[in-house]
Amino acid sequence: MSPEPNESQPPPEEEIQDAPLKEIIYYGMGTLENGLTGQFFAVLNTVMIVALGMSPVLLGLILSIKTIWDGIADPVMAQVTDNARTRWGRRRPFILVGGVGRVLTLVAIFAFFPKDDSIKTNAQLAAEQKAMTELAAQPAQEKPAAAEAKPAAPKPAPGMLGTIKEGYTTFMAADNAYHQKVTIYLLVGCLLITSFGTIINVPYYALGIELCPSYDGRTRVVTYRSIADKTVGMLGPWILPFCFLPIFFNAIQGMLWYSIICLVIGLPAVVLMVLNIKERLAAVAVKKNGEPGPREKGPGMLRSIWLTAKNVHFLKILFLYQFIGYTNGIFAQIGLFLTIYWVFAGDALAGATMGGYAGTIGTAVAFAALPLINWACRRRQKHRALRYGILWMSIGTALNWVLINPAHPYWQLILPFFFALGISSVYTILPTMMADVTDIDELQNGTRREGMFGAVMGFLMKLTGTLQPLLAGAVLVFAGFDASLGAHQTPETIMRMRVMFSIIPACLLLFALVALWRYPLTREYMEEVNKKLKIIRAKRRLEEAAANS
Repeated sequence: MSPEPNESQPPPEEEIQDAPLKEIIYYGMGTLENGLTGQFFAVLNTVMIVALGMSPVLLGLILSIKTIWDGIADPVMAQVTDNARTRWGRRRPFILVGGVGRVLTLVAIFAFFPKDDSIKTNAQLAAEQKAMTELAAQPAQEKPAAAEAKPAAPKPAPGMLGTIKEGYTTFMAADNAYHQKVTIYLLVGCLLITSFGTIINVPYYALGIELCPSYDGRTRVVTYRSIADKTVGMLGPWILPFCFLPIFFNAIQGMLWYSIICLVIGLPAVVLMVLNIKERLAAVAVKKNGEPGPREKGPGMLRSIWLTAKNVHFLKILFLYQFIGYTNGIFAQIGLFLTIYWVFAGDALAGATMGGYAGTIGTAVAFAALPLINWACRRRQKHRALRYGILWMSIGTALNWVLINPAHPYWQLILPFFFALGISSVYTILPTMMADVTDIDELQNGTRREGMFGAVMGFLMKLTGTLQPLLAGAVLVFAGFDASLGAHQTPETIMRMRVMFSIIPACLLLFALVALWRYPLTREYMEEVNKKLKIIRAKRRLEEAAANS
């Protein structure tokens, strides 16, 4: 039951105010390091497979172990940062250590990467590509017989447990000494980067909730953070081409220079953020000797996880994250195969290029939409703005039926104006709604646990996220897609794929609106909650001051 403060008690003289715009901008800049170093995992597979010829299952083994470790570490770090009491705050010291440690680790991984003659140079890769292009240009009768052989259909990708099993078998092969060394090296490096990432990301997320306690202020914080995220996101597709540039001896050297860029940009961004923002909630009472003052200890880690997991408002937001993410993720690859094998009749380069154009337009639309989303949240409240975003995304998804069209291939470039705007609304508004949930939790349980809310959310999403690739593969199988047929899929298969990429996900997205039916955490309700919290916090400060006197 929520504690009932004495309503007759006057509010504190100094109310906790939203951070000024300068601090919000510095906070948004802090995510630049995360966005840049986070691309390491996005390009790791491709670089290692192309340049070193590593087995994908070995890389799958590394990333599977990394994901398991990441999920376990998040709640532990949340418990640490939620209960920390230092003279510098309970968030900023960890953000500084994690950010500096992560970017320096990234540089060290490629600066000391194990050398071997088997690593292909960028010049060798370019020569191989040139030879393949010349071979493809030859008349069919002049091509070697081997080139005309039909390639075997690829095996379906294994799930996480299958990846670990196959990766272990490949790792233990007797003729795999160099790749064994690289696997161990990368595993240690990935675990270090993941650990430092947990140290910075959990308190960084929590600090964003604390920065602006007001209903509209939190939307402003997420908006500026999203601006930085999307700025970095525009660079993501160009990291691989950068690493394979002929100015670098090999892709490992290209990754080293990319990590140096991360250091040059990310390190100052983290340091400037830590130096120029302050924590506003659960402020530390400091004695004259500089030691932290007393406070009531928060719940233990297991109880904190339990309190978080049973919060009904948290569960609603978790449902929205998971349901929308799964609906989009399960059916997404169908769109790629429709574009390559149906719209462009098997031309992978043309299909991938079209996907690149659509992705760039989508990022630009999402970036430009942030002020509109911020305005909608202030004018119509968050939950109503989110409804509009989901509805708009559903309309765009349904339009896949019309706009994915072989007769008019460029029509699909209209889709990002619907889908990107909708998905940007979802991932801008949901974090601000989660921030409101932490206020309800403080009123009910008496402590601030922003870190644990973010950690439990991340753990559950990572846990269930391992099923998404399996479900996506099952959907393709159900549609009747056969990779060995290439552009010769049956009309029935194409029809089922079109339905699965348009009508079905569009209807499922509308189902997500159920979680927003009569959503209780309105602006008016949250203003009442914050009035009660101000009184409780004032009493807490008086008690701490008396204990320190």
